[in-house]
Amino acid sequence: MANIKAGDDIFFTLTMAEVLEKQGLFEDALMIYKILADTTPWDATLKSKIEKLKGLAERGRGKKVAASKTE
Repeated sequence: MANIKAGDDIFFTLTMAEVLEKQGLFEDALMIYKILADTTPWDATLKSKIEKLKGLAERGRGKKVAASKTE
């Protein structure tokens, strides 16, 4: 999702973020949750999901770095 540009035909929805989260794509889900939180700052559920996914995304990045060092 890093190649998304303004004007792309992409919809950022809670459902899409939840699907990505269930698939283990934590960084992508986190990005969508952050976008949704920017547009609805009063939604405490989004803030909670962001905090949870920050840790999971960090752990996922750590695993990728460790795997690339062993290759």
